[in-house]
Amino acid sequence: MNIVLCVTVLLSVPMTLERVVAVVGSEPVLHSDVVSLLIESGIDQDSAFQYDQHNPSYQLALEQLIEDKLLVEGARREDLYPGREEIEDAVDNALEELKSSFYSQQEFTDYLASVGMTEATLRDSYTSQMGDRIASENYVRVKAGSAMNTMPSDARAFFTQHPETVEEVLAPTNLSWIYLPVLPGDTGEAETLLADVRLAIESGETTFSAAATAYSQDGSASSGGDLDWFGRGDMTATFEGVAYSLEPGEIAGPFLTPFGVHLIKLTDRDDQRVRASHIIIIAQLTSSDLDKTILLAEDLVAEFEAGRSFSEAVVEYSRDPDPAHAGGSLGTVNIGAWEGEMRHAVIDLEPGEISVPVAVEQDMAVAIFRASEEQSIDWEDFSDEELTSMLQSVYWQNYYSGMVESLKADIPVVMNLSDEN
Repeated sequence: MNIVLCVTVLLSVPMTLERVVAVVGSEPVLHSDVVSLLIESGIDQDSAFQYDQHNPSYQLALEQLIEDKLLVEGARREDLYPGREEIEDAVDNALEELKSSFYSQQEFTDYLASVGMTEATLRDSYTSQMGDRIASENYVRVKAGSAMNTMPSDARAFFTQHPETVEEVLAPTNLSWIYLPVLPGDTGEAETLLADVRLAIESGETTFSAAATAYSQDGSASSGGDLDWFGRGDMTATFEGVAYSLEPGEIAGPFLTPFGVHLIKLTDRDDQRVRASHIIIIAQLTSSDLDKTILLAEDLVAEFEAGRSFSEAVVEYSRDPDPAHAGGSLGTVNIGAWEGEMRHAVIDLEPGEISVPVAVEQDMAVAIFRASEEQSIDWEDFSDEELTSMLQSVYWQNYYSGMVESLKADIPVVMNLSDEN
């Protein structure tokens, strides 16, 4: 968990909203704890503050927090709670890792001040949470180790013989999707500027590298815009889609991604990766940009209900650059491993059904999913490595669920989901 984010949320929650929503043993779970976990999962802060016990994402977050406290209590009973020295060492490491993401100690201090904290209060926050985190990890490691040693060696045979177990944990589903990036609005001036910059480059008045140094607003400006080599999944989908469409030496743009307005020049490519330079004028996404994209997705869903072809809309609207997703097909996806609103949107889809729009990638894109008509799973389509990893997930989840249920039977859990304190 990002503890700076967590503490910032706690400080900003109106006290009138604070209440105990559950008690595990003698430990309370607060409404603000649930809000913090929702924001950590990618839900925007304003929406998270509005969620209550009737929201499925709120319920899932609350269940996760209850499980966490059960594991901590289990660790206490097994004498697996860490000592003070171990906690302090972990806090020191966490602070050093956080500091390394800032250019200087002063920048780090200024950031903390901007969220109403000091390094001392941050250390206190880390300390209050780190012990519980280590304790739960200790408990799970000790308890689960022996169970995983009993895992069968032939994953393909296990999946074939126990389809109900696989379905319950992995929920393998053949899915297609339409991927709609959330793009910033009000970028006219930036697009005009970069169009002029491109003309200057192509006329020989300047070089791409010099223009990137002069105009680009990210860290790559110091290296003439060079982004080095990257492959599929390393950049935002919209950016990759443009990059992979170019040949070395070609320039594209201005075009929009969730991060702003870009020019891009492809400098090299091989069978799997490309190397490119870019110039970016940064534009911040707003809630209205997300709302606009969701509205487009809702209009598409309405068109599907009226009979429009999903595959036709994929060609027109989807911006997923991965050629493996031809026609929007994601293949077999183990949606049992998904969390939050994405899982809720697809877990109950029947063959041929289309999901409601759902925000993905921390609100930088919106997706519409469709469950394929053909839902039979051929385990021969998976490599031995993939099957082994999936079997580990099944065994782990089955053991983890049993472990949590055992703790619940022994440790009282009292829910208090009333809107009143």
